[in-house]
This record gives sequence, structure tokens and C-alpha cells, in this order.
Amino acid sequence: MKRKRHSAPRKQATAAAECPGKLSAGIAVAVLLLSVVLLFAQLGHYAFWDDEAGLAIPARGVWHTGDTSIVIGHNINAPRQGVLVRDLKDRVNPPLPAYIMAPFAGYSGTSSLLPRLPFAVCGLMCIGLILWWLLRERATTVTWILMALAILGNVSFFLYFRQARYYGITLLCSVAIAYTYLHWNGSRKGLLGMSLLLLAVLSSHYMTFAALAGAMAVDYLLWQRKVRKLSLMDWLVLLAPLVVLGSIVVVTWNPLLSGITKQAAENNFADRLTLFWWNLRDLNRGEFAVGILLLLAPMLYLSERKNPYLLRGTVCIGVYCFVMAMVSPQPVNQTLISDVRYLIPLIPLSMALAVAVIGILTRKAPVWVAIAFGLVAFWTNLLNGGPLFPEGFRSTLKNYAGELLDPPSDPYTVAAKWINDNVSEDESIWVLPDYMNYPLMYHAPKAMYAWQLKWPPEPQFKDLPAIHFQGRVPPDYIIAFGPVVQQVRQLIAGWQNSGYQQIATIDCFWHDEFRPELFWRSFKTRTGYNPDTDIIHIFKRKSGTN
Repeated sequence: MKRKRHSAPRKQATAAAECPGKLSAGIAVAVLLLSVVLLFAQLGHYAFWDDEAGLAIPARGVWHTGDTSIVIGHNINAPRQGVLVRDLKDRVNPPLPAYIMAPFAGYSGTSSLLPRLPFAVCGLMCIGLILWWLLRERATTVTWILMALAILGNVSFFLYFRQARYYGITLLCSVAIAYTYLHWNGSRKGLLGMSLLLLAVLSSHYMTFAALAGAMAVDYLLWQRKVRKLSLMDWLVLLAPLVVLGSIVVVTWNPLLSGITKQAAENNFADRLTLFWWNLRDLNRGEFAVGILLLLAPMLYLSERKNPYLLRGTVCIGVYCFVMAMVSPQPVNQTLISDVRYLIPLIPLSMALAVAVIGILTRKAPVWVAIAFGLVAFWTNLLNGGPLFPEGFRSTLKNYAGELLDPPSDPYTVAAKWINDNVSEDESIWVLPDYMNYPLMYHAPKAMYAWQLKWPPEPQFKDLPAIHFQGRVPPDYIIAFGPVVQQVRQLIAGWQNSGYQQIATIDCFWHDEFRPELFWRSFKTRTGYNPDTDIIHIFKRKSGTN
């Protein structure tokens, strides 16, 4: 018997007046042009933060050696005592982002622009796909306008695409998977495409793949199999490439063979339920979603039952957040905020649900009411409860636009400039906190970055120069970012005949406040900090001292 093709989205979209072609095209062009600005303006202004540098260095290794080498000149990228490293290669992080970035990192010198470029392009492609989706579904005028406001107003959406990380790949592929999944017409080519997209997610970030696969499995069991059920051959086409090629990736870049899994084991089941709650809560706090509108979505479905996607989307978010809480290595005892970067594939879904909710709530009102509702919901943090948080009421989009017009400096840029101007080739530097090594290693590579590894060395590190091991050879310089300078001064005072003296300070707030998480980001130059403990301090060892 021929299966009936699913047509619910098309019927619901055409229940109201379809957006005229010229208007939808105009909205699409405007969104794309403004998105180009929000994605690419000042893209290379900031230096890499530590995780970006931790990808750019293996990416450059891929370009030079074909593999994710952690060696960069005379330096090594070995954070957390080399827990990610086997045979001087990154063997924990899935490799696709490094391979995509490789040619850009290979030719970038010390610039951050080129390595970020492919991920920003993923952002433009993702927005183009969302707009095409609206066109295919013959969305109403109100839906087009509200989705345009949602896209342009979601600063988190743009910030994650502007990072030299896996974020852009997983975001784009997640939207492409959802599109293929919901529009699959029985074609084996469609299944193969979905399999390859899932493989790209797996090869970019294992936890995102696990959460996405879990959400898709629940949706299929509850809804999609009633629309079009997969045959045995369909399952084979979908899973065979994923299992065969994915196994090669997982076996080679295997986090289970590293010490990083010990961190995940710190959480018991109750801790993971806490993470689940944090994930749901911080979707709203991070402005990935408008929390009150997400809560209304299943309620509106239960009261009207006209749009099953209100319930399906909400269940998908819940399952994704739950699976992520079960697999996340985030230790509950070290923070009170979710690692929201793991939740970024939920941003487009959350936008779509919010648009649907506003459309239902304002369907009997004039169009301007829906637009006004959308402006408040998407261009301010009022409905996110912003006035209750430390950042207060704000338009995050306005703050972001102000940052693009007048971006502040950052501690890595000014510190790297000082090193490039003052440190000779092969002179060594001990950087504290230790995670701040890696941006400097990329942007000021002529220095040798000391004391990353403990002594005695693991076998893979035994042939490295002594300067890499803590306490073996005194570094020529110590650079202390922020309050850690107090510990450095105590250490220097306790070292007999150390010969270190402070030679410079850099008057810049020490912490990197340009990360994509909104609750850790400052959109303007920080002022009012303590000039003794909140800046960058530089010490130098006198020649001839031990």
C-alpha cells in the first residue's frame, strides 16, 4: 500500500494568507544582507580564546602533516597536562572541524580571521536554508516577518557561528538534518544525505550527535513513523555509512582512552538531573530561546491540537537537554551554569516554536500587534526575565551592534603584541592561568611556552625539551593574567635566588570577555577594575640566576 505523504506543515502554513512572492523575496534578501554584517563584521578583531586556539593549532598540524598534530614550531598544545594527546596528536576531539579549518589556518599567519571564516560561512548557509524552508512551506506574511525578527535578534545564533570551533558545523548540519527528516519522500538518496549529515555531526562533536540522535529517535517512535515508516533497507542505507565511517572516527579520536572521562564520572545521577534542569533553565538565560514562549507551546497544543509541531518541538528540546545532561562531562560541583555551548542546535528550533506561539496568540489581531510582540520577544530580553538577572533589561542586538561599531580590545591581543615586540626567539614564558597559554602560542609563536607538563614525563613526552616540564628549567619570563599575580609573587618570594623582577604591566582587564556565552560576554570595554590585581603583570628573570 502506498504511504500517504505528510503534508501537515503545508496545510497549516496555507491556512492563512501566503506571503506574496515579492514580499517574501524582499524579506529574505534583507535578512541575508543584514546577516552578512552580523556574521562577518570585525570577524578577525579579537584574538582566539583558548578553545579556539586549541582547534587552530591541530588544524595547522593537519595542513602540514595530514593529522591533528599538537606541535606548532617549537611549542606544543597540551592543555590539562596533555590529557587530550596521544603520540603528540589530538586524539580526543572529533577531527572534522580541524580538517575544515586546515587550509585557512595554514595560511593565516597569526590572524584569527581566516580560521573563523568557514564557520561564519556555515552561518550564512544555515540562514539561507531556514529562509528556503519558509519559502517551501509557503509561510504566511506574519511568519516571515516574525522569523526575520527572530533570526536577526538572536545574538547567540550569530556569535556561535563566529567562533573557530565545531559550533558552526553542528548548527548547520542540525538544521539540514531536520529539513531532510521532515521532508523525506521515501528517496534513498535522501536517507543517504541524512546519514552523511549525521556523520558530519558525529565527526564534529560526539555529545551533540548523541543528543541529536536521541531526540530524533524519540520523535520517530512517537510521530514520524506514523507518517512514513522506514523499511529494513531504509535503515541499512541510513545506518551503514554512519556506523562504518563513524567507527573509524571514534576509534581513532577516542576520548575513552584519555583521562578526560574521569571528569564525567564525578557526577552521579542526581547531579545529571541537576544538569538537565540547568540546560532547560539556561536556554532562556543564554537567550537561545524565550523561556515563557517555550512553556506556552505545549499548552497551546493541548488546548487546540491544531499544530502537532508545538508538542513535537517541545519534546525534542526536552529529550535533547536530557541526553546532553547524561553524557556531558561538566562537573556540577564547579559551577552553577550549564555549558550552554552544547545546546546550540536548539536555537533554530526554539526560534521556530516562539514564532509559532506568537502567531497563534496574535492571529485575530492586526499584523502590527504580532510585529510589536516579536520585537519585544526577540530584540529585547524582557520576556527572558532580563531585569531579574545581573545584566538587567537590555536589547542584546543593540549592544552587539554597538560592539561591532566600536569593539573593545582583549587581553590576548595586547599580551601577544608585547611578546612579539619584546621577547626574543626561543626565550621562554610561563603563562598563568595555564589555559591562557594557547592563544598566545598562536598569536605570538616565536616564544617558547614553558611548564605545561608534569615531571616525570609520560612516554610520549619523554623526548621533549626540559622547558616543557614544570620546575625543570626556569622560564625567562612569567606572564600573570589577573588575580593569579598574587600567587606568582608569593612563589617568586619563596624561590631562593630566583632573580625574577616585575618589568612591565599591561593596563587591560585580564579576562577574555568576548566568548559567545552571553552571561560571560561584555559588549564594551571594561572599566573600573583594580589596577593591581585585574591587569596583566610581566616578570623577567635576570641573566645568570638559577
